Amino acid sequence: MDEFTRTNYERWDELVDVNARSPFYNLEKFKKGGLFLDKLEYEGVGNVKDKSLLHLMCHFGMGTLSFARMGAQATGIDFSPKAIELAQSLAKELNLSVRFICSDVYDLPQNLDGAFDVVFTSYGVLYFLSDLERWAKVVSRFLKPGGFFFMVDGHPFSQVYDLGGPPSDSELRISYPYFSSGPVRCDESGSYADSDARMEHKVFYKWLHPVSTIINSLISAGLTIENFNEYPFAAAPMHSNLVRKDDGYWYLPDDRMDIPFMFSLRATKKIPMG
Repeated sequence: MDEFTRTNYERWDELVDVNARSPFYNLEKFKKGGLFLDKLEYEGVGNVKDKSLLHLMCHFGMGTLSFARMGAQATGIDFSPKAIELAQSLAKELNLSVRFICSDVYDLPQNLDGAFDVVFTSYGVLYFLSDLERWAKVVSRFLKPGGFFFMVDGHPFSQVYDLGGPPSDSELRISYPYFSSGPVRCDESGSYADSDARMEHKVFYKWLHPVSTIINSLISAGLTIENFNEYPFAAAPMHSNLVRKDDGYWYLPDDRMDIPFMFSLRATKKIPMG
């Protein structure tokens, strides 16, 4: 494990407890029923009843468990042992038949067999991956012919801005290169789910991938892009000046539509001819 991966691993292990206690995840409410999927995730994946579904980088599994509640035969993977331990505990407590596996996404072919009708991943995933070509090959490896891959994540263009200013500062400043060649070091004491948290592991590394790299990596892995959509809102308050609206998403104030904060993508794997 290299320095960057180890640093991220330590932070994500600590984030499990921080996030599980946060109002953002509202774990106790989830235990009583319902889904931890937003509109883009729910509508993007659609009806998964009786379908096999693989959730890559699932954190502690609330999304995976939501798909199980929708009738999917769900499997979730994450590289954090603490996250998988909590996910397995939740599945047992909620009496949901879900398989959780602790694995780095790149190592998954050595840790899991079979293929799935749906492969899914969402929110805060791509910029923790150093090699999207390897990632896309894993997606393709676990997708059945005729199946589909769906993802929603932060838009690469939004990642070039410094979004950590004070609430009174509405200006978006370019701080990172859009075309980045290596990991970017970040230092944050809080969590995206709890900005007031004081974490021991403050440092993490992220990789900035342009849109073309995301799309071309999936095409090179043999998938067909069906649609790619961009959105002027975020799923979490990425900038202190963002305003939450009735739909649950976070927007720039004064109805500004300056930049895309998120994107979604759906790709399919063709059934071989003959």
